[in-house]
Amino acid sequence: MKVFVADTDSLSISKLERSLSMSGFACEKAIISGKVPESLFHYLVNGFKGVVVLGAGLDDDLKESWIRQCRKSETVFPVLVVTQAKRRDSLMKFNEAGMTDFICLPLRPDELVTRISLLIRQVYPSDYAANVFRNGPFVFSRFPNKVLRDGKEIELTVKEFELACLLFRHIGQPLSRVTIEETIWFSSENELSRTIDTHVSRVRNKLDLKEEHGYRLQQVYGYGYQLVEV
Repeated sequence: MKVFVADTDSLSISKLERSLSMSGFACEKAIISGKVPESLFHYLVNGFKGVVVLGAGLDDDLKESWIRQCRKSETVFPVLVVTQAKRRDSLMKFNEAGMTDFICLPLRPDELVTRISLLIRQVYPSDYAANVFRNGPFVFSRFPNKVLRDGKEIELTVKEFELACLLFRHIGQPLSRVTIEETIWFSSENELSRTIDTHVSRVRNKLDLKEEHGYRLQQVYGYGYQLVEV
């Protein structure tokens, strides 16, 4: 599931992208200084799946035009507009053009993540449901990345979350270092070996994967790691 972020400069985009990336969203971005390229519209209206975020720096007329163009798509995807609260007339125009939701400045990262998550649940309910799985006291979900144990959220980094999901989806099955490297880091370089060990240790500690709690995260000598239920 992608979040497409557009604004007039890289700094503004980074402010939007940072909190989304830290929550596990795959972000794409575009710096728009004038008219939106036709190639970009073509990309969005031909099978894009995710949420489009239009930054506050974009001209209101450009935003309205962009929203109308997005609504020509054969597939329905939500468009969220970042704007000033005082621009009520513009908000009415955006709404008439087909805006799905808006968020007002000053930007609050947690609110942005929550709004994006709600839009995905509303527009893509089957995709959201397909990315929720349970094992014992644990519940893993995406959009945003979240893991609960007995209903209490455990804070993980993006890589820690991906590693935990990989281990739990293959519980009882040994995973090689190469598999872990290529799946989580998209690489298979030797210098990643210590990084893997560090992340495994953090996942073990944060999720409290101990035998007395029903799990054992063990090293498979010369091969990799394995999570087992005991």
